[in-house]
Formats: sequence, C-alpha cells, structure tokens
Amino acid sequence: MENAYIVPVNGLTPGKTEFNWRVGKEFFEEFGNTEVLDADLEVVASVEKSGHYIGVDCDMKGFLTVACDRCLSDLKISIEPHIRLSVKYEGQELPADDNEREVISLPSDDADLDLSQIIYDYACLAIPMHRVHPEGECDSVMTGYIGKNDRADDTSSPFDSLKGMFD
Repeated sequence: MENAYIVPVNGLTPGKTEFNWRVGKEFFEEFGNTEVLDADLEVVASVEKSGHYIGVDCDMKGFLTVACDRCLSDLKISIEPHIRLSVKYEGQELPADDNEREVISLPSDDADLDLSQIIYDYACLAIPMHRVHPEGECDSVMTGYIGKNDRADDTSSPFDSLKGMFD
C-alpha cells in the first residue's frame, strides 16, 4: 500500500484535482481485517484547493464480500459511502459554513494527506450490522441445521422432579 491513497496537499494547484484508486482484498488485509473476504471498490477523490482551504469529496462504489451471518456462505454487499472532509493545518481556522464536513487536522509541516485509514473506516462502516442473504437465498444445507435440537427426548427436563413440590 506504499504511496497509494496519498494526496500531495502542498503540490496541489488551486482548483479541483481528481484522484482515482481501486481497492481490493489486499487493502483490507493490510489493516488486519479478516471479515472482508473479497473487495472491489472504486474510489474517486475530488480535492478542491482554494487559498489555504482544502476540501475533499470522496465517493466509493463497489462490492465487499463477507460471510453471511445465517449460513456462513459468501455474501456480496454493494456499498456507496460518500465522504466529505475539510483539511486544516494546526492553528488554522475553517470557514463557518463548513460544518457538514468532517475535519482532518494535519501538522503544519505535513505535505501529504493519507486517505487510506479514512477509506478503510468508511468502507467498514458501510457494512450492515446484520449481514444475511435475502429470504430463500441462503445455503439450504446450512439452514437445515438451524433450529435442530440434538436432544433425543424433549419432554424430559431436569426440573420435572420439582414440578409437584408445592402442591
């Protein structure tokens, strides 16, 4: 992941500059994520520089493959998070109308903005908490095990002998 997902902030010319990246399974492995089994994301970052102000609009679009919570087979999830950032250097004030953006603060001597952690965080946050196939699409062999009771005799309970105790 060396030098990938880096925006050279000091080298930007005023106006808009666009960066395009592909994110795959290896990206998530770099962060030690074992839940994402496969990934195919396109990341487009539009960076606007105007004087000391730097705004980043980042759109992600694609698929992540995770395990289904019900049947454990692969589940392909479509995600499309949108990231809006304002980049400021230490001691710098931001415009008052910029309150709907997340603020990233950089040390004053930093020349590059590494978006890899931000891309990773937003991609992971776009994964639903309950990850299951639509009804009827789960692996039928695995769903056959759901709800099966391994006990041979459901009528006997260890508390049966206590039922007539207070009569």
